[in-house]
Amino acid sequence: MSSRIIRVGLLAAYLRELVETDDVMQDVWVEGEISSFMVAGSGHAYFTIKDEAAAIDAVMWKQTRARQSFQPRVGEQVVVHGGATIYERNTRFQIRTDVIYPAGAGILQLQLEQLTQRLEAEGLFDPSRKRPLPPFPSRIGIVTSESGAVWHDIQQVVQRRYPLVELVLAPAVVQGDRAPDSVVNAIQRLQAADVDVIVVARGGGSAEDLWAFNDERIARAIFASAIVVVSAIGHETDTTIADFVADVRAPTPSAAAEMIVPDIAALSLFVDDLRTRALGAATGAVDASSRDIAHLQHRIALLSPRAQIGAMRVSLEAERRRLRSAAHHVIERRGLELELARALLRAVDPASLLNRGYAHVSRDGSAEPVRSAAMLNKGDRVRLAFADGNAQATVDSVVGNPVAS
Repeated sequence: MSSRIIRVGLLAAYLRELVETDDVMQDVWVEGEISSFMVAGSGHAYFTIKDEAAAIDAVMWKQTRARQSFQPRVGEQVVVHGGATIYERNTRFQIRTDVIYPAGAGILQLQLEQLTQRLEAEGLFDPSRKRPLPPFPSRIGIVTSESGAVWHDIQQVVQRRYPLVELVLAPAVVQGDRAPDSVVNAIQRLQAADVDVIVVARGGGSAEDLWAFNDERIARAIFASAIVVVSAIGHETDTTIADFVADVRAPTPSAAAEMIVPDIAALSLFVDDLRTRALGAATGAVDASSRDIAHLQHRIALLSPRAQIGAMRVSLEAERRRLRSAAHHVIERRGLELELARALLRAVDPASLLNRGYAHVSRDGSAEPVRSAAMLNKGDRVRLAFADGNAQATVDSVVGNPVAS
């Protein structure tokens, strides 16, 4: 038996290795008609491209297909790019497709689509990595032609809006075969120029004029920049790969300048408004503090010993007036009572009786008054006391009281 006999699987693997290590087979562009197209449950697309001579199977993986803007249909003429392989299970030749485009688009457009998808897959367009513009830049780096209108337009806009900023020009060729390397060098020079933001700018032109900004070298230089990059390529309807990678895309170079620098007139109004609001807030705070201080001073005055002594003095003076008034009333009442007592005393005073013609009778030599006729005997000596003097008498007879009898 021949020693050259090999197993089917080994032969299939050998064929696959031959195809996948061939440089030509890994970078093929194929044009033909879509004769079948099917999307599996996994999201992978399987289709066939044919012409009048042959048919070739192709596959596009789910992730690649998700980035594909053009969705082909059966019967359409297309151009696909990819790398050939051999599916070992049935030794089927197929193309692992990374780009599919309508036929007639042109090789440059197809290459651009391929590069766009590859860079997107690498994350160069990821929105999460894009950085915001600095709010108040002091130095701006400009990558553009030093002789073009773009440099003049940017200067004019910046001078009008925010003359405080400094513009640093990094001259570059912005069209033709020399443009990619020139732009990359300018971006790299500005990395050490202490600028806050970089503008990569070019005026309007045809697609061919702007094609340099679809170059992978420029895209990777923008991606690698440690400084925020603004793309301002052509007009608003023009789009390049540089726009996808840049942190911020401006529709025109002049618009880029408008976006990057603030308007000093608007800032002045804003500052004036802040000053007015701050003054109002400060005045309000001072007024509130003054009211608080006055309230505290009032409370301190009420709680101070001097205030308490003053309050006690007022209370003591009021109490003194009350006591003086009460004492006055008591004295008046006691005076009236005394006058009444005096009147009563005068009424019962023996002298008063004597003045009315009565006499005080007592035994001679005794001060005891004679209160009854029965106390006297005939011949007793008695003393008669009158209001104006005394007299002595002898009792001639004693007659009993008619009332008593």
